[in-house]
Amino acid sequence: MSLPEAVVVWGASGFIGRNVVDALQGRVATIIGVNASGTPVPGCTQTVAAHAVDALPALPAGTAIIHVAAFRYFASIFGKQQAEILSANLAMTEAVYRFAMARGITEVRAASSSAVYPASWDLQDDALPLDLNAWPHDGEAAYAWSKRWGEITGELWSRRAGISTISFRLTNPYGPHDTLDEAEAHVATAFVIRACGDAPEFEVRGDPDAERDFIYAGDAAEAFVESLTLRGTTAAVNLAHGQTRTVRHLAIATMQAAGKQRPIKLTSPPAAGNRGVKVRRATAARLRELLPGLAPFRSLEDGMAETLAWYRDALRR
Repeated sequence: MSLPEAVVVWGASGFIGRNVVDALQGRVATIIGVNASGTPVPGCTQTVAAHAVDALPALPAGTAIIHVAAFRYFASIFGKQQAEILSANLAMTEAVYRFAMARGITEVRAASSSAVYPASWDLQDDALPLDLNAWPHDGEAAYAWSKRWGEITGELWSRRAGISTISFRLTNPYGPHDTLDEAEAHVATAFVIRACGDAPEFEVRGDPDAERDFIYAGDAAEAFVESLTLRGTTAAVNLAHGQTRTVRHLAIATMQAAGKQRPIKLTSPPAAGNRGVKVRRATAARLRELLPGLAPFRSLEDGMAETLAWYRDALRR
């Protein structure tokens, strides 16, 4: 089937939201961005504040929602923001489905997270049902439960209101439009910003051998857009590259993209009680079964090169 005439992007000014808007441009006639303030988002036909969405005029038949809004926490105080993360994410999910029901919208695509998986799972396999009695990692439990509730809400309103939701469990996205503040950035973005600097050593904080599934945000955005060709599907699937790379490999790939190899300087890993999951592997087969026409994802090396080019330009502005 074809793409809808109009798409409402909830969280359009955020990291994933900006990449989704970029991917929609030229392919969808009307892109309505929703954010907290109503500040215009480049590429959107119109941007509206979340509290004012009810004032939007009538939308075309078949309009879909892409819900990628989430509380923007700061890495340095993540532990102290758990209550805000939980309450804000639950409120956004409720607002999205309330709007969908009010406007007769029956197709929603939502950003979930690989954090929903139980901490004990060595492989994050989306072919297996989640055991909600098995807790996610304690260090990110509030965030993980907000995403678990998002998936439950999608299933609930599929059954009760005929709203089809595909929830994408993102692994570790990186790419353009993330923060420009290295101190508050996730690891891949922090490395890109660091690569733009002139320090004689490349600092890697924490465990350099931790493994993560890194996915380029532009590729993730393409999956959201491609999924809009489906109708009547409710599912939760991993949005993953399907292979892991260590944090050390990430540092090397970043320096290769910058053309500036430097010695890696390791800092002490966090105390035992504050360590995250050592290895996070995720399956990617169901994504390809769901979206067989989806193009292959970029390699880490290619994705970091594109990310670095965007950041060099952004940091010069």
